[in-house]
Parts: sequence; C-alpha cells; structure tokens
Amino acid sequence: MNINELIEQRVNLQTQIDELNAQLKELNKEKEANQILLFDEMGKQGVTRTANTMASVSINETVKPEIESYDEYIAYVQKTGDFSLFTTALKQAPFQELLAAGIQVPGLKPRTYRRLNMRKL
Repeated sequence: MNINELIEQRVNLQTQIDELNAQLKELNKEKEANQILLFDEMGKQGVTRTANTMASVSINETVKPEIESYDEYIAYVQKTGDFSLFTTALKQAPFQELLAAGIQVPGLKPRTYRRLNMRKL
C-alpha cells in the first residue's frame, strides 16, 4: 500500500471506531439508567442481593476519599509524613513547564512518546 491508501484506510478505520464509540456511549447511558432502576427496585424490596436465570446482582458499597480541603490534606501529609494516599501518577503539563524552565526534577527523566495524529478533511 502507498501512503494515500494507508491514509484512506486509517480514515475508514477511524470512522468505524467513531460509530462504535457513539453506540457504546448510548449503551452506557442505558446501562446507567438500568442501574438506577435496579438500585431503586432493590431498595424498595429491601434486598442487596438477587438473581434470575441470567445473572446475579448485588449491591456493594465502597468508601473512597474525596478532598474537601486540599490545604488541610497537604498539612496533614506534611505533619505526619504519611504519603500512602498519594498515587504514583505524574502530571505531564507541570513536568513540561519545569523542563522548559530548565529545572531538572530529581528522580524523573523525560521520555518521548510517538503517536500518529489524524484529522479528517
């Protein structure tokens, strides 16, 4: 295949992906609505677990953190030295800004990723 044919193939593939993603978005909306109905109906019946011939369904609750005050949270971490709630994910934009300013962050190194961008005309 030449470059023109490869570009056409990529456009066709992206079009198919976009169509499937649109379908997926609608299905996820329907699934969310179904979940709300299941929560309501199971709550009315006072059950947290049920089943039929196709599937079993149970309601599970998990407690997750949500920051109300970033300042208070950071003060707690600094006071206790407990960094266990932090994740190891790094933000790209601040890192790029530091690099552009000539600042080297100890323990980090830049890594270049390549990707192909395409815009339909």
